[in-house]
Amino acid sequence: MGSDPLLTADIASAAQPSEPAPAPGGLAGRLMLPSDFDEIRLFALLLWRFKAPNGFLSFLGPEGGDPDGPFKWDFLLQTNGVHIQVIRSVNGLELWWWGRSAAPEHVVEYLTRNMDLHCDDIDRVIATLEEYALLLNPYARHKNMAALARDELVQLEPKPPTTPVAPGTPEDELHAFGRALQDYYKVIDRQAMYSMLLVTESAYMAEAYLNLLYAILMRPVLRQSGQLQAECLLRKWRSKIEHLPADCLHVAKSPDMGDTRIRDAKWLFGLRNRIAHSYPDRSEMKVGKMWFFQRFPVFPVAAPSAELARVLVNQLPTRDEALRAHAVAEALVTFLRDLVDPEVAQTLDMVAGAQPLGYNETKAIYGVPFADFTLFVPGMGPAT
Repeated sequence: MGSDPLLTADIASAAQPSEPAPAPGGLAGRLMLPSDFDEIRLFALLLWRFKAPNGFLSFLGPEGGDPDGPFKWDFLLQTNGVHIQVIRSVNGLELWWWGRSAAPEHVVEYLTRNMDLHCDDIDRVIATLEEYALLLNPYARHKNMAALARDELVQLEPKPPTTPVAPGTPEDELHAFGRALQDYYKVIDRQAMYSMLLVTESAYMAEAYLNLLYAILMRPVLRQSGQLQAECLLRKWRSKIEHLPADCLHVAKSPDMGDTRIRDAKWLFGLRNRIAHSYPDRSEMKVGKMWFFQRFPVFPVAAPSAELARVLVNQLPTRDEALRAHAVAEALVTFLRDLVDPEVAQTLDMVAGAQPLGYNETKAIYGVPFADFTLFVPGMGPAT
């Protein structure tokens, strides 16, 4: 029995398939390629041979491809009696073959061998593709984190235990009260955690949106100078807003620095800084007072001692401050968006929501990798 001709076949002689899909029950095999398989070089090999994806799955979405669809692209080819389909889906790279039986390792070796055989052709094809860097989008990330913290915070309702503590209270009731008090403290600590997270993520979200405006709209003359670009980005938030019309394209309005949203933003960033640079200052961090005679504690008022030991209003920030911080950050984002030309604002919204954010290394423009590739070109307005 001779060896499989697939093992020596050159993909240059592969043909368009006579069968665009296997007949019912006619599939000879299917295989999911390992996650570290060199997809870019396999795609370039198939593109070199067939000029464009030619499988029917490639035409299910919009013309020219759909990066956000369940199937990204597929190629069909026929060689030595085997029909092969290479499918790129959300799950990875999958191979289907039919027409005649073939061992899975032979189908894979056929492709990898041709990737080596045509390495120069592959390199030339890759050089023609638009390369995108996938970037963490700080604004989208912090916005999502702030929303998560807010949703968790509003569901927490710490309630102090109601078990009375009085002379003669049975020991089992005192133990139950102690356990309930510890549970109460845990809920308070969770509320403090989410309040702190909400304030910090809200402040990060607002500042990240401001930085995103600079990333997308910064004037080319500033972008092309590392020193000038660094000077713009290192300014404090208020100075950045003041300089937006001078530093960025498509900023249609001069910011009103007397707007209440700017005033509230000052409060937000001040609160964030108090949290970030916490120091047990006697004025900034004072939440109450008490006295001692020997080890007998004496309180200023006759309220339950838990209200001084770990009371809700003694958190930094408080629950109300945290919820206000999120509303202030959202209002500042709206203030900044309203400064942008209306004709580019919608494209900016798409870029702001992208996660990950794409940067086209070939054209030096930002884009949305997993969408319809609506791009924003600095100085040229939206383009698709």
